[in-house]
Amino acid sequence: MKRKLIRTGAGMLAAVLCLGAPRYARADEEEPVDAGIFVEKISDLPADFITGADISSYLAEKKSGVKYYDFEGTELDDAGFFAFMADCGLNYVRLRLWNDPKDENGNTYGGGNCDLETVKTIGLLATGAGMRVLIDFHYSDFWADPGKQTAPKAWENLSLEDKCTALEDFTAESLRELLAAGVDVGMVQIGNETNNGIAGETDHAAMCALFSAGSRAVRAVSSETGKDILVALHFTNPEDKTRYEGYAEYLEEYGVDYDVFASSWYPYWHGSAANISRVLQKIAVKYGKKVMIAETSYIHTYENGDGSGNTESAGKAGSAFPYDISEQGQADLIRTAANAVAKSGEAGIGIFYWEPAWIPVGNVTAEGVSFDEVYAANREAWERDGSGWATSFAGEYDSDAAQYYGGSAVDNEAIFDFDGHPLRSAKTFAYLRTGAYGVKAVQRVGGAEAAALVGSDPELPDTVEVTWNDSDKQKLPVSWNMEAVSAAMDTGVGEYLIPGTVEVDGEIFESSLKLTLQQQNFLANPGFEDADMSAWSLKGNAVSRKDDSNNVLTGKYCLHFWAEEAVDFTAEQTVVLDAGTYRLGASLVGGDAGDNAVMELYACLEGEELTCPTAVEGWRKWVKPEIGGIIIEEDGTELTIGVRVQAAPGAWGAWDDFFLYRE
Repeated sequence: MKRKLIRTGAGMLAAVLCLGAPRYARADEEEPVDAGIFVEKISDLPADFITGADISSYLAEKKSGVKYYDFEGTELDDAGFFAFMADCGLNYVRLRLWNDPKDENGNTYGGGNCDLETVKTIGLLATGAGMRVLIDFHYSDFWADPGKQTAPKAWENLSLEDKCTALEDFTAESLRELLAAGVDVGMVQIGNETNNGIAGETDHAAMCALFSAGSRAVRAVSSETGKDILVALHFTNPEDKTRYEGYAEYLEEYGVDYDVFASSWYPYWHGSAANISRVLQKIAVKYGKKVMIAETSYIHTYENGDGSGNTESAGKAGSAFPYDISEQGQADLIRTAANAVAKSGEAGIGIFYWEPAWIPVGNVTAEGVSFDEVYAANREAWERDGSGWATSFAGEYDSDAAQYYGGSAVDNEAIFDFDGHPLRSAKTFAYLRTGAYGVKAVQRVGGAEAAALVGSDPELPDTVEVTWNDSDKQKLPVSWNMEAVSAAMDTGVGEYLIPGTVEVDGEIFESSLKLTLQQQNFLANPGFEDADMSAWSLKGNAVSRKDDSNNVLTGKYCLHFWAEEAVDFTAEQTVVLDAGTYRLGASLVGGDAGDNAVMELYACLEGEELTCPTAVEGWRKWVKPEIGGIIIEEDGTELTIGVRVQAAPGAWGAWDDFFLYRE
């Protein structure tokens, strides 16, 4: 066995195992077998517990020339691919279905071009490999999620009553065709991540009417065919601990007939495993529903394989990475998700990994290739075959696609590498029932962070966390390069990467320290991390301190706003300053503010106000208004700083990371 060091992330070094073709461990073998990853068996996992994956982009990938291989390096044909996935422990495949994902000239929107024929083809391949199929009706012509629930073009001008009829008919007709073709449909999702709407309807009563229409269709087809098909409803953002109970309550109030309450759970944004387990158990116990995780995934590398931006990357603002960035980290995520659902007992029916085969058409990181040439070929394939997340033609229907169309946004979350070879994490679905073992070795030596004001000595951490490939962790002593620290202190304000070393069992591993030297911030609780909000005066509606991983720039908390009615508030803080010149700034994110919204950062000094108008630009698109040249002429002068927001009903967003520095 060889061991080498590879660079991962912001200057950190990870120890990884370099193994040949791996053997996979079974829990009943006499001696542990080196599987390359560690997976603890989940005891008493039911035989019918769903270990599934969404493989909706498979056909488009294949049309673009993508090749997949087994662990021995043999190229897989279509039947072989699905047999391989079943051998890896998958027993279910989830497939999204769009109504009409193309423009009037027949140009497809991309994202797998998931029309009924595509779904039927993939569904038959999955069925042929012994897997059941979940049909994920989006009731849209393209992506549906909490930020967009656009009605299909053909339903755009329908009344609610007619839309319910159209949805019921589309659901029933699609199911009949799939079943008649031989697809083993075991579950149907009525909508995708329907927090804020479905098929263009956002009112709870209207949404529930559409949910019920879809459910009626499934029940009718189930009755006429004698096939038992579960009805699932799908939501996201479980990190808000009361959100799901609110959804379940109005579903019960309006009498929606469904079997499964399904959740997305991406650890980057959606809180801890303990929390998702808790909120699902509450739904199971209080409302008597089955529960599952309908989407989850995790990155195995920070690299971008196809040249088109990824959803998650190194240093992504607001994202948490609770597991190692590696195959082991993916295995840990899958095992954690399954265990979180299994804690609901019989009500916890399974998990689905999202798009584990959506890899680059061409690998721009491959040795000896021209990035420009491979990227150009990728763009051509994405447009021709729909193997990227969106084509340029989708822009007529989805405004985001008009600007950001391109390739896979999750190639670094797949369970295949960028060239189509399976990662060791691919077998985790099988290992949940057997366990997997390996030779223990250092997986990663973590880094650290420290901050100090310019001119003061930084307090450097004495230890860093070392992670082994069996998920054991330990804080061990670290030695920092003090010459680099001194050089940073001499330079002044900025961020510096300080090298460090850790000794583990006589072997030296590298670490890194992000040292931030900053000016004094004269504001109290500028990032709202402190529960004591006494320094801030909040007036108006819709605004509060909130733990919201989707809308923080740094830390866990932000100043969040949202209301069903018009949003109107101010947030102020008054400070006493010495004479000098100061600069004020803050960060803002949000959307749906309306055409006449007023958003301002301001500083008020002795009745005179300086303002910086600003505006929200959408999810995770931070704007950073600043006001410079604030002159304080005498020591002990009061300065009031703040923000004001006046926006349309439904406007949402957050302020974070205020600062007031001396210039």
